Amino acid sequence: MAEDRISQLPDEILQHVLSFIDIYEVVETTILSKRWKNLWRSLLNIRLHIRSAAAYRRRVFQFLSHRNAAAPLHGFHLSLDNEIRVLEDDEAFVEECVLYAINHSVQSLRLHDLTLSLPAAVFTSTTLRELELRQRDTRVYVPGRFSLPNLKTLYLEAPNLNFSSDQGKELCSGLPELEKLSLRGFSMPGLVLKAPKLRVLEILESNSLIIQEISAPLLTSFRYEGFSPLECLMMNLPMLEEVYVDILSIKHNVKGLQVKCARMLQQLGNTTTVSLTLDTLECLDGGPIDQSPPFPNIKCLKVMKGRHKLYRVRKQILKYLTVGTLNFESLTVEFPAGVIMDERNSDNEIHYIFLFC
Repeated sequence: MAEDRISQLPDEILQHVLSFIDIYEVVETTILSKRWKNLWRSLLNIRLHIRSAAAYRRRVFQFLSHRNAAAPLHGFHLSLDNEIRVLEDDEAFVEECVLYAINHSVQSLRLHDLTLSLPAAVFTSTTLRELELRQRDTRVYVPGRFSLPNLKTLYLEAPNLNFSSDQGKELCSGLPELEKLSLRGFSMPGLVLKAPKLRVLEILESNSLIIQEISAPLLTSFRYEGFSPLECLMMNLPMLEEVYVDILSIKHNVKGLQVKCARMLQQLGNTTTVSLTLDTLECLDGGPIDQSPPFPNIKCLKVMKGRHKLYRVRKQILKYLTVGTLNFESLTVEFPAGVIMDERNSDNEIHYIFLFC
């Protein structure tokens, strides 16, 4: 009989392996050998994917009731099968699971595709360091505002996020330790983002989002993907180093598209490394741009492939982005293979260091 080398691994490694599978399968590992019989009782990371109703609920309740109550809980991932229609009894079951995690000082909480209101305790936990909400079609109600004093990472994919007061528009006011913020499909008007320790900001799948203010004195990385340029009335990002912008709308007949795109890039002007998709460059191509270069400190410009099949870049746009910058002589411009440069400037030929990737 072959030697069971896996079972000889330390508990920490075996529990790490078990954290990647649903608890339904975790419990089944108890039949492998005596070595595996009690490993699940101290599992640090729990993954629940709700599939069937009564049978699955019974298995989950057994698991949670027999788990070592003194064992710490680092991560809790709860998701719902898209084919399951959650009934009233299931809502109570899901809420009880979430409260179990909160009451056991969970540090990382991930809730995906749940069709229910979340317990208020989720938004006031003192142990949470990571919170991920993916609620595409459900209205998520937040009592008051986020009040998570130790949260470092927040991922929100919740277009229907509702706060009980206007204080909620200051999304980061109750998140003093926040370092990374990701907003996907967010549509809250008048949003204010003031985060003293924020270092990474991602705004994804945005559609005509207007932000009142972004103030993040330590922010170094900003990523934006939207159907139109981001409109922000006030932006303070003095330490910005890396910027990625992908604007999907390339229709020249959109009123003010070029101006809005140029204004957005100007607001991100402190950065040194800039990644722009070909779609974004196309948005800038609405005629002459009589403005100074948006990134005076730029050292590297990376042109990326976008969602549309574009392979041409007007030299006028490249000139706007680079000529007159402080590091122009040593500036590196990276292009995807197959891109064609239009409109050579015969009067004043511009030389770049091209890297085709």
